[in-house]
Amino acid sequence: MSKGQRAKSYSTLGALRSKLGTGGKEVIDMFDKQFELKLYVPVTWEVSGDMPDKWADGLKINAERINDRRQAKLPDDGTFILRMAEPATKGYALYVPDTYVSRRGRPAAGIRGIHADNLGRAFNNWNDKINEAFATIDGVMAKVFKQKVDNAKVRWALRVADKILRFTGDRIRGRSVAPIASCYLVGDARAQGWIREADYADGAPYNITTPREINAVKAAIQQRIIQGGQLVVSQGLQSAALDAENALNAALLTKLREATRCDAFVQNPAADKCFCAWQVDGSGLLYLHVQVGLTV
Repeated sequence: MSKGQRAKSYSTLGALRSKLGTGGKEVIDMFDKQFELKLYVPVTWEVSGDMPDKWADGLKINAERINDRRQAKLPDDGTFILRMAEPATKGYALYVPDTYVSRRGRPAAGIRGIHADNLGRAFNNWNDKINEAFATIDGVMAKVFKQKVDNAKVRWALRVADKILRFTGDRIRGRSVAPIASCYLVGDARAQGWIREADYADGAPYNITTPREINAVKAAIQQRIIQGGQLVVSQGLQSAALDAENALNAALLTKLREATRCDAFVQNPAADKCFCAWQVDGSGLLYLHVQVGLTV
């Protein structure tokens, strides 16, 4: 049994349902469960030591590259006026006919002129601020911008740890809820090795979709789990937020699944249903409860 796995909660034969078939005979439907997961969301996930530095370095390099392109395309206000302001003013003029007069008595020509002047002023103000941020000071290119990025590293690390890494984890210290669940749902066997001590796992990863759609489905599921988890946390784990996100999970997974591979997903967990639902345990901890199976 893999790390974090526990005894099965009920028989691997699945839950049985009965109904009356033709001729009044009882027909037994069997829910063949493929796997069940309970994946806990960490209270926090500290950013690894080099992540803020890598973020800052990448931002600086990309910003300098974008600024170089800006200067090449719009080196001065004359170029801006020729390439952008004049076409914009001509487009705006279509909405201000020659015969138009404003309530204050301003004619169409005056309105157009003010619009063109505002564009030029806005560009100059924006251009001055960008040039100031990327100016070479004390031999350091873009010194002001780089200082602002360095000062923002701590804020970035706290925000990423609280909003994203809790749901994604990382490759160094282990995956979290979103990659584990999404990989289980497309049959990626690696996910079994990502189960943590606090988690519950019964069964092996199982692909709910067609082979050609695996990558797209995995990405869609992971994004949905991250987004939904963040919304649930931001709303204080309220039941209304849980219900709303669970309904979206069920709708998405039902659309992404191959009908011959698993049942439709439902919002509320049940022993004989497929579901992907956020829940809160008795200690107030958030976890994602996932179950997949097929009624045969």
